[in-house]
Amino acid sequence: MNNLDTLFLDRDGVINKKLEGRYVSDFSEFEFMKGAVDAIAKLTLAFNRIIIITNQQGIAKEIMSATDLHTLHAKMEESIEISGGKIDKIYYCPHLESIDCKCRKPNTGMIEDALLDFPKIVIKESYLVGDSESDIEAGKRMNLKTIKVDNEYTLSKWASELLSSI
Repeated sequence: MNNLDTLFLDRDGVINKKLEGRYVSDFSEFEFMKGAVDAIAKLTLAFNRIIIITNQQGIAKEIMSATDLHTLHAKMEESIEISGGKIDKIYYCPHLESIDCKCRKPNTGMIEDALLDFPKIVIKESYLVGDSESDIEAGKRMNLKTIKVDNEYTLSKWASELLSSI
């Protein structure tokens, strides 16, 4: 195909807006970044799979439960699917940053789990899009092509650039 295998996406700051100084704990607080849903729909057609990898220490801090997170993600996925996009799997790290677990980015445990679950992933044809240094570091540790986005250079802008070049 177009040498686009797997797209790993961070969630907060990439798919949805970050809340200043707190966590998105309910879908009522979840606001998609401008153009993100449409971008994911277009990227779904270009990539073999799209996987979300997200640090969610709000669970360990008891701000939300794993059930709350699953409910939020189900509603997010439903909105994405209505627009023609598809998320193949969501991995999350519920641990506190202070624990230094293997799954919390910049560690690579969530990506490694994805490689076990999806053994056909071709790393050299895969990307990671994130908004933090820990996202980018995790991607680089796994030899993924990394893209750092922010409120100006969004997932939507990157997707337009990528898709116009293939």
